[in-house]
Amino acid sequence: LALDGVSLAIEAGEYLAVMGPSGSGKSTLLNVLGLLDRPDEGEYWLEGARTARLAEPDLARLRGQAIGFVFQSFHLVPRLTAFENVALPLMLAGMAPAERTARVAALLAELGLFARADHRPAELSGGQRQRVAIARAMVTQPRLLLADEPTGNLDSRSGDEVIALLEHLNRERGVTLVVVTHDERIGARAGRRIRMNDGRLEPPC
Repeated sequence: LALDGVSLAIEAGEYLAVMGPSGSGKSTLLNVLGLLDRPDEGEYWLEGARTARLAEPDLARLRGQAIGFVFQSFHLVPRLTAFENVALPLMLAGMAPAERTARVAALLAELGLFARADHRPAELSGGQRQRVAIARAMVTQPRLLLADEPTGNLDSRSGDEVIALLEHLNRERGVTLVVVTHDERIGARAGRRIRMNDGRLEPPC
């Protein structure tokens, strides 16, 4: 079992760090929270929805409306500019061009990326690429932001800037933030920490 008897409640607006060694089940837990994986047993409720009973189209709709994802390796489209990468989810959702442009421009300005809007990923530093990835995750205005080792490919200064940006979104926008990390320094910044080992939650210290 990748997860074994995990029982967890996350409050709206919380800032939670999920910690533990490689292979402990952290990323699997994040995939379940993000509706990318379904648990074989048990229940996962999200915003009052019993997700096990939702059909795939309804799961996809809930995922698109409620959840943003940030990954270690950015997953930006190389041929698109920063602006176009951030706008992509809105374009796929069918948002009108004028509204899409206004929302992306405002978000890039808020996250300190407006001057980099016309740059492609190869023209950006690792920290800037991760900030673009965060902007793309936030452009649909999700209530839950899931970040899987978001500083894993960054130097310590860029990593600190990325974590500060995630904390800004949690604090100023009220987005629920769940960060998977093995970095004790990052975990110590969260409002609450949980630890996993062999697919189980360790008891609180």
